[in-house]
Amino acid sequence: MNLLSEGNSEPRILSARHVIGKSWPEMNKAETTLSCYDNLAPDVGYYNAALGNYAWVTWACAALMVAVICTLYVYTLREVRQHWGKCSSNVAIVVALNPVVAASSLVAIIVPRAFVLCEAVSMQMVMIAMYHFFCMILAECGGPEQLVRMSDNISWKTRVPPCCCLPFCLIPQPLINTRNLSWVRYSILQTTIVHGLSYFLMLVLWAEDVSLYLDSSKFLQPFGGVSTLFGIWGLFVCVKTVETLGFQPGPRFNAIHAVLIVVTLQYQMVKSVTGLFNIPCVLSLHPAVYVNLVQNSIIIVEMLVISLWTYRIYSCEPGKPAVLQDTLVTRG
Repeated sequence: MNLLSEGNSEPRILSARHVIGKSWPEMNKAETTLSCYDNLAPDVGYYNAALGNYAWVTWACAALMVAVICTLYVYTLREVRQHWGKCSSNVAIVVALNPVVAASSLVAIIVPRAFVLCEAVSMQMVMIAMYHFFCMILAECGGPEQLVRMSDNISWKTRVPPCCCLPFCLIPQPLINTRNLSWVRYSILQTTIVHGLSYFLMLVLWAEDVSLYLDSSKFLQPFGGVSTLFGIWGLFVCVKTVETLGFQPGPRFNAIHAVLIVVTLQYQMVKSVTGLFNIPCVLSLHPAVYVNLVQNSIIIVEMLVISLWTYRIYSCEPGKPAVLQDTLVTRG
């Protein structure tokens, strides 16, 4: 078509070749646009216009819950300074996991295109909290050297989840010493390095081309999954071993484990559900956008519940085992 030779001055709409001739279904007189069939996250302006008044209600409720979570974090820090003096710095980072994950979900609710960055922040914060939880256990035991001296003729409990069945039940159980303690530390520390590098690469691919990110994430996620399982195994080994000495880090570990399940397993399940089923497009946004909105809203509610649980856990003084008490009495 020669636009310069056309004498008609009526406005014309130019469409891409793959759009011309394609019939868009009319479903219950809903506003069905091309953005509904685009699985890419919309910008904030179109996202706000599509949700209407529901956007402000959702944002206000989510922001209120995040404010409550941050308030609980402040109250938890006050209890930590009172009862957890020797490992208060590590505990402060561990309990900061809940407000960081909740704030990341709030940003993902308001800015849909930031969901990859918010996911990376939440996952990396979980890995950092896992390592500081390990350091908190060591500080509670009196340090690495004190732990080695206390655990004379005691072996590591290596046959724990997720390596508790064949063929992993054949893993040896060496005696606790400084060298083995370093290996347990490295098994947990590697999660922060592996996930940091993998999410850095995915963010670079996301900035270059979204389709390239979607194709490459399928190959990068298995590395992160193996790294996470290896780190969880290292934490399980540490927790089950110190429990034989009389310490009780189980409830604190369960709180971190719950956040890890929410950030990893729950997210992957929701993503796989949206990918397996063909959800009809009856609104002005792609169904995956609404799924992410609901999912991040649920995560904020879950973080509120876990924050209440965390406050209850750290509001009391940790019990001292009989072995450590005897050691202190002997030194006195």
